[in-house]
Amino acid sequence: MGKLILFLFIIGVIYFLFFKKNAPKPSNDEEEFLMCDKCKTFMPKSKIKKIGNKNICKECYDNT
Repeated sequence: MGKLILFLFIIGVIYFLFFKKNAPKPSNDEEEFLMCDKCKTFMPKSKIKKIGNKNICKECYDNT
């Protein structure tokens, strides 16, 4: 009985070391969109500037 438990333990360790790491990881390529408080359009977070407590897109900021 002890040999069976040891064998199953070794098989489990091998599985987690070799096969579990190769599982595809979910991609987080999706970017968050925020609404510009001036023109009310949704823009990617990378194109929004936080001025005070307001989110301003680059186009509105450049036109100011």
